[in-house]
Amino acid sequence: MRRVFLNLILLALVFALAGCAAAPTATPTPPAQKPEVAATSASEPQPRSSPPPTPALAPSSTPLPPEAQALLDDREMMATEMFSTLERAQAEKYPQEQIDAIIRDYVKAIEDIEAQLKAENIPFAPLNLPPTPAVAAKKEVFDAGMVTADGVHLAATYYRPAATNAPGVVLLHMLGRKRGDWDAFARQLQELGYGVLAIDLRGHGESEGKREWNKMIMDAAIATSFIRSRPEIDPDRIVLMGASIGANIAINYAAQDERVVGAALLSPGLDYHGVKTADAVKQYGSRPLFIAASSEDEYAAKSARKLDSLTQGPHQLLILDNQGHGTQMLGKNNGLEEAIFQWLAEVTAK
Repeated sequence: MRRVFLNLILLALVFALAGCAAAPTATPTPPAQKPEVAATSASEPQPRSSPPPTPALAPSSTPLPPEAQALLDDREMMATEMFSTLERAQAEKYPQEQIDAIIRDYVKAIEDIEAQLKAENIPFAPLNLPPTPAVAAKKEVFDAGMVTADGVHLAATYYRPAATNAPGVVLLHMLGRKRGDWDAFARQLQELGYGVLAIDLRGHGESEGKREWNKMIMDAAIATSFIRSRPEIDPDRIVLMGASIGANIAINYAAQDERVVGAALLSPGLDYHGVKTADAVKQYGSRPLFIAASSEDEYAAKSARKLDSLTQGPHQLLILDNQGHGTQMLGKNNGLEEAIFQWLAEVTAK
């Protein structure tokens, strides 16, 4: 009995071993592989990665006001226009002096916009602008033309100084005269380092238009704008000088333009052809004023004394004897030029 039992146990073991041999063997699952990338030859061009974008200003929580966005747009447009103009100028082989002037004008306009952006606390990214070329110191005399606000073409002569950042002087002639009356005096000023502009008032000399006296204030305005825009001139050191009715026009314009630092009047009148001066002198305020006349020129001498009494700031009155009217008083070794030169040096001193 015992033997039979042992045989049964052996038989069960045989069947168990046979079952294990027939079962599939379990193998570990291989790890997942990344998709195969096709190999490229070292001689094949590799794709160039794009440069990182220029960092943009972080958007504000609220959109910019239209006026602020307009300033940013103007700045961008001005920069684009500058590079386009420079490209054309170089392609057409402009003189280097003209190319330098283009850069100075555009950079100045962009800087003015940026100054306004800063004043209004508007954020902006810096632009990659070319360096501003230095202004050459070059003495020369040349004729120029300009157009007034009401469309009148004026003729002028500009005396460029052999200096940079120079003060400027605008000269206005007498009734019925022309800009050439100032030539010798203008060249003296040029030698002293001033930029000088002498114009023919409308209806005079080579200028167009009618002799509409009060409208000549617009002639003084465009003349001042012209000399103020010259690269070698300090725009905040401009003086107006006039003779006879030119003196009346000079003080009337200077009264309106607070950036004019001084006015010199040779033989002014209280009223020449409706161009009056008393109120203009009062409006002119505390800026320096120089007045000269000759004693025998009774109306001019009387007007000069009256205007001098109305001045509110530093003033100098010079009454000569038997020296004539307006620009006729110049070039006579009577001390007038020396007095004007000394006064100008003080007024335009930095």
